[in-house]
Amino acid sequence: MSFWSIFGKTATSDTGETIQKIDDTFSVSTTGTTYTTMGDTTMGSDGSVYTQMGSFSSDGSIRMGAGSTGIGAIFNDDDV
Repeated sequence: MSFWSIFGKTATSDTGETIQKIDDTFSVSTTGTTYTTMGDTTMGSDGSVYTQMGSFSSDGSIRMGAGSTGIGAIFNDDDV
């Protein structure tokens, strides 16, 4: 699992992928994947689905302040 650094509306992984949060419901990745967020659920155009549970995500990732262990934890505000 990659590590993500979060800077406001942008998240960058240690593999070079960047995701830009356009607004509260729409994000775009440099890989071409778009993400739509509705409530606690984020759906990717690649078929991925992430559900937020506080600082945790259904993909097993954990958000810790300005960092995340996976892609699913970057879409909602940090609750910690």
